[in-house]
Amino acid sequence: MIAGRDGIAALSLNAVAREAGVSKGGLIHHFPNKQALIFALFARLLAIMEEAITALMRDDGVSYGRFTRAYLNYLADLTDTHESRQLMVLSLAMPDEPVLRQCWRDWMLDHLARGDALDNSPTGTLVRYTADGIWLSELTEGITMSAEHRQALVVSLNKMTLPA
Repeated sequence: MIAGRDGIAALSLNAVAREAGVSKGGLIHHFPNKQALIFALFARLLAIMEEAITALMRDDGVSYGRFTRAYLNYLADLTDTHESRQLMVLSLAMPDEPVLRQCWRDWMLDHLARGDALDNSPTGTLVRYTADGIWLSELTEGITMSAEHRQALVVSLNKMTLPA
């Protein structure tokens, strides 16, 4: 996709229509403007993320901190894929895209409303923000720590999410 390859600035209705092999009019029938297209792409990527996090939560035998742990492990295992790059580009575009910020906020608040004490604690927030930082750092700056250091960090963060 254009956003993951060339950045969000390159995402235009003309470019998407050309790459998809459809007419601009056909594209506009489904996405009347660039913001609608960006939102649809973000919603699709968020649905992929939701499915993966839900599977991690389902397979986790410890209920305490389950969402935060799943979020951490999803991002820790997210490799440099097409979807990951698209999600990164759209995440970095959030400050300028109120609809994306609202969509992300609603998604997170929904999970936190269903979450437990750990998910809604400073520790849970710290673990999720650190997971965000590791993922975005690697996608924007490249690898800045050894694999062993990264793995030890993820293990330590996972331990923070378990009952004492």
